[in-house]
Amino acid sequence: MLKFRTLCAPILLVVSLFVGAGSASAGVTFRDIDNHWAKTTIEWGVDKGIVNGYANGMFMPNQNVTEAEFIRMLVVGITGKDLQENYLTELWSDKYYHFLHFKNYPVHGFTDKTKRSQYITRAHVAELISSADGVNYDGNQAIQYVLGKKYAQGRIKGENTIEGYVGSGTITRAEVLQLIKNLTDRGMSNLYDRPTVPSAEAMLPKLPTPWDVYRDEMYLVIRQKVFSNYSGYRIYDDGSNKIVMTSTKQTGETDYAVSVQFEPQIMQFSGIALSNATDKTQRSMLIELLQLYGFQVDSSFLAKVDSAEKNKKVIELKVSGKTLVIDPLVASPAGHVHIYYKWWDGTRA
Repeated sequence: MLKFRTLCAPILLVVSLFVGAGSASAGVTFRDIDNHWAKTTIEWGVDKGIVNGYANGMFMPNQNVTEAEFIRMLVVGITGKDLQENYLTELWSDKYYHFLHFKNYPVHGFTDKTKRSQYITRAHVAELISSADGVNYDGNQAIQYVLGKKYAQGRIKGENTIEGYVGSGTITRAEVLQLIKNLTDRGMSNLYDRPTVPSAEAMLPKLPTPWDVYRDEMYLVIRQKVFSNYSGYRIYDDGSNKIVMTSTKQTGETDYAVSVQFEPQIMQFSGIALSNATDKTQRSMLIELLQLYGFQVDSSFLAKVDSAEKNKKVIELKVSGKTLVIDPLVASPAGHVHIYYKWWDGTRA
């Protein structure tokens, strides 16, 4: 269990939030996160030393975050380590303000220390996150940047717009940890210097559509739940409706080992294509992917795939109350098989 010091209330917050990176014990539990949407992320953040809980066994996931708290979490969360005491400091947060100020980040509390204890706005968070990527945007442009890069989503579910982001709103401890995890999941591991001049508006990424957001979520799920179990493969989004896992280095329409397909009309899983139905790794991926999307299949399902491929005939069967179709793709090279979910009524278009 995590050990806490007994401290007086005025300095409890500092200790609970700002212990050194990696000092939190794995497996720590808090009394107020069992049913919280960010429980797993909170445990991840505590284990990484990004943030800690309180001496009373609470985490307070819905408590708003100040600018000082946010920049400390950002520095430790992205770089994976705390800053050394390289500065003569009066306040615990001085070293983070010095560090980011000299990278030209818009840290308001550097010159006005009263702002350090004020709740940070979501717009200011967007400005700091975009700064970490080595660009200089502020206000709505910074919001568009983080939405377009898919670092964050709108506070209003399904509204990935400037207005839906609610830049004037505050951000909670749980939300900050989820944001930082999004950044690290996307490979961010360095805090770049912010340019001294504003970045060009023309370079801003487009705001994502709901389909973009869904497809991106599926990419992360597949990468974390299935792809991570295999070596020698790479994974990419084809930019349309497929998440592709391949063992080759060349990108192209036919460049796949296993291709997971989604239907934009329903924003749902629609099928899996294998380039070689006899390959053991592809067969294993097939089973894991179907199980991921709620189809309870096992090795007996592979016998059906083999039968369809051998006889070059389509097989239709019920799995977990849904219809799956095994299509051996007779016009394609040997071994190519498409397993699709028959979500529509009537004949397939």
